[in-house]
Amino acid sequence: MIDALKTRLLLGAAGFIALALLVAAAGLTLLFERHVKDWIDAELNAHLDQLIAGVDKDPSGAVTVVTPPADPRFETPLSGLYWQVTFLNGGDVRSRSLWDFTLALPSAQGTDERSHHQSIAGPDGQSLYLIQRNVELPARLGHAIARFAVGRDEAEVDAAVWRFAQALAPFLLILAGLLIVAAWLQVSIGLRPLAAVRTRIADIRSGRTARLGTKFPLEVQPLAREIDTLLDARDKQIETARQRAADLAHGLKTPLQVLSGGIARIRTGGDSAVADDLEQAAHMMQRHVDRQLARARMQNGNALASADVADVASRVIRVLERTPLGQSRAWSLEVADGSYARIHADDLSEALGGLVENAVKYARSRVIISAADTPDWITITVSDDGPGIPSSKFGEVLQRGGRLDTSGGGSGLGLAIVSDIAEAWGGVVELGNSGGLFNVHLRLPRASSAPTI
Repeated sequence: MIDALKTRLLLGAAGFIALALLVAAAGLTLLFERHVKDWIDAELNAHLDQLIAGVDKDPSGAVTVVTPPADPRFETPLSGLYWQVTFLNGGDVRSRSLWDFTLALPSAQGTDERSHHQSIAGPDGQSLYLIQRNVELPARLGHAIARFAVGRDEAEVDAAVWRFAQALAPFLLILAGLLIVAAWLQVSIGLRPLAAVRTRIADIRSGRTARLGTKFPLEVQPLAREIDTLLDARDKQIETARQRAADLAHGLKTPLQVLSGGIARIRTGGDSAVADDLEQAAHMMQRHVDRQLARARMQNGNALASADVADVASRVIRVLERTPLGQSRAWSLEVADGSYARIHADDLSEALGGLVENAVKYARSRVIISAADTPDWITITVSDDGPGIPSSKFGEVLQRGGRLDTSGGGSGLGLAIVSDIAEAWGGVVELGNSGGLFNVHLRLPRASSAPTI
């Protein structure tokens, strides 16, 4: 989710950066074009002033351009820089660069000291950027009115703007890359608290912590508080449901005991068939009650729980070795100190008690409890030298009420309850036969520290 959010933010930032740089490129190009045209205006006005100042009478007394502008491009045919003077009383004077082409100057009445910009057709299909000024000549030149025009090929202006845009593009691309990298850094740093929230939630799910806490930036703390509040509410709901299940199971247990007494009296009275039917139904109900009681006692995955495997196993052995069957078995405890499982000690005692009780019941002479550690897991193995279970029946005995031995009492829920406990704590129960022993492996997440209480 965070990666998708980061992608959307980066795509949005990249799109905005691209749009901003395109607008900047267009704006800078327009500014450059205006700057070029201002520079060309200044140059053409300077040529125009030189052209006006160069008008005088030639030796024959005719008014003409005696001293033309000095720029050599005016003398080069089709050079792109041109001038023309049109006398309203007749006659045109043109720069050599126009060759035999005459500019069609816009008509204007009277005189105007301001320069006017025009776009007109030029020689050789060129489009000219032209400035024109109508001037009344002095009295010694007969007060004649003349149109002075100086023009330049607009293609040169366009080429200059294009060269500027080409030179600007690499810098804008580099700037875009830098801005995108900056946006990526900003988004990554800005979303880092959300990544921390995700990590803490993963820690809660894996049991390394119980709540998010408040070690987040101010903007994220309300989210963390809401999640912690939700977790508190969930725990309360689970505890309420657990209590109700326990109350229900306990409430059914007493009537079942009364029912069992009634069944015994019916059998004594000689109605064995009815008693057998009722006893079978009572046993089924009893199995469900026992299962619900066992599930209700589970601690529901307290994230900070830790159980000392060696200590719990020792206590289970001390209880069962006092039983008649336990006194006749050889006991072996092969669990190193410092082996901690992430499970509540009561649940581990419940699970190990069921496994060891089964091992004592079916063992011929010995029962072994061992444990093996890995960085993430601890596997507790209860082994006995009894007849074992065929591998084809492993799935059956882990089911609810699954029993292969129907000769004795019991609900047939022992391994199923152990499996429920393991599953509640993120573990698993596995069965196996090896070396003449029947092995039940209880694999649980490993706790990193000893129990705090």
